[in-house]
Amino acid sequence: MKRAYIFVDNLKIGGYQRLSLDQAYALSDLDYTVTMIVLSPRLEWTAAIIEKEQLELKKIELLESKNSRVVLLKLFYRLFPSSQSHNLFISHSLRATFVLRLVNILTRRNLSINTTLHQLPRLSHLAQRIKRFIYAQFTSQLYCFSKAAEIGWYKQFGDKFEGALVRYTKPIKTLRNGIYLDRLPEKHLVGEDQSKPRIIYLGRLSFWKGLDTIKKLASSEELCEFAFVLMVPAITAQDFQELKTILGERLTVIEGKSVASFQSQSRDVHIYPANYGKEVEFIESISLNCLEMCAIGIPSVVTSGGLVTWPELLETGLVKQVDWLNIGEVANAIKLSQNIELSPVELSRIRALVDINRQIENLFEINSLN
Repeated sequence: MKRAYIFVDNLKIGGYQRLSLDQAYALSDLDYTVTMIVLSPRLEWTAAIIEKEQLELKKIELLESKNSRVVLLKLFYRLFPSSQSHNLFISHSLRATFVLRLVNILTRRNLSINTTLHQLPRLSHLAQRIKRFIYAQFTSQLYCFSKAAEIGWYKQFGDKFEGALVRYTKPIKTLRNGIYLDRLPEKHLVGEDQSKPRIIYLGRLSFWKGLDTIKKLASSEELCEFAFVLMVPAITAQDFQELKTILGERLTVIEGKSVASFQSQSRDVHIYPANYGKEVEFIESISLNCLEMCAIGIPSVVTSGGLVTWPELLETGLVKQVDWLNIGEVANAIKLSQNIELSPVELSRIRALVDINRQIENLFEINSLN
C-alpha cells in the first residue's frame, strides 16, 4: 500500500492550505492512502469544513495534533513504527519537519522529508527568518513556490552571505504551484453575455494583497462600468461599509466560500494587486488564485515584475502586468482583458500547464534522483 503524509500548521483558508488539499486529492487519484496531520485545533479547520464532501470522497484522513514538539514526537513515533522509505512525506510546516528529522535520528528510520516554504523571506522579521532558515536545514528536500523565493532565500541575510548559503546549506529548488482541476467550476460557466463586466478579487483582504488599491479602483471613474466581486474568507465591517459607500449595488461580497462555487461570467477580469513593499527586491505576481482563474479562462491583471516563475502565462496574453499606482494604466489593462477569449485548444494548454499533477510528477522525479 502506498501512503502519503501531508503536514500543515493549520487548515484555515489560505494559499498553502489550498495547495496541500489539492496535493492530497491528486495523490488519492494516484491510489495513495493520504493522511493530513494538522497542527491546530479542529475548530479552526475552515478549509476542511468547506471541502468536507471532497475530503470524504477522496477518503483523506485528517489527524489533529497539538503544536508541541513533544506531542508531535510521540505522535510520529507511533504513526511510523518502521522504515518508511516507500512512503511520501510532504511538509508545509517547519515544526513538523524538525520533529520528523528527530524521529529519523532517534530511531534510525528512513523518512525522506519534502518541505516547501510558502513565504518570500523578506516578508519576515530577521529573527523569524533565522529560525525558519535553521529549521529548514532538517529536511531531506527543500522547495519554494517561486523563483523569487528561491533567489530571495540566498539573499535574505544580505549579499555578503549569499555565497556561503549557496555552498554550505541545504539547496532550495523551485517547485511551482498547481491546481487540482476537477474542483474548479465547469468551463461552460465562462462565456454567457452579462449586463456588466466584473472585476474579481479572491483571497484575504490585507494591505500587502492590495486592499488600498481595490478601494482606489472602486473610486475610479474609468472603471465605473464594472461591478466588483470580492470572494474572501472574511471582511471587516469598516472595509465593507467603505466599499459599499463607493460602489453601492455594484459590490458583491462572498465570504467563506470555495472557488469551486464561483460563477464566472463573460467579461470577468481577475486582479491580484500584491504590494510587497520597497524592501522586497524579488516578488511573485502569480498567486494560486491567478492559476485558478487562468485554468477557468479568466484573465488576470497582476503586479509588474513578478512573472519569472510563470513566463508562459504572460506569453498566452491571459495575464497582464501593471503599475498599480498608475490607475489609468490599470484601467486600460482591465478593459483590454475583458475582451480576451481563448479557443478550447488554448485553454487546454493552460490547464495542462497549471495542473497539480505536473507538480506531483516533478516531486517524484526530484525524489528519484536523491
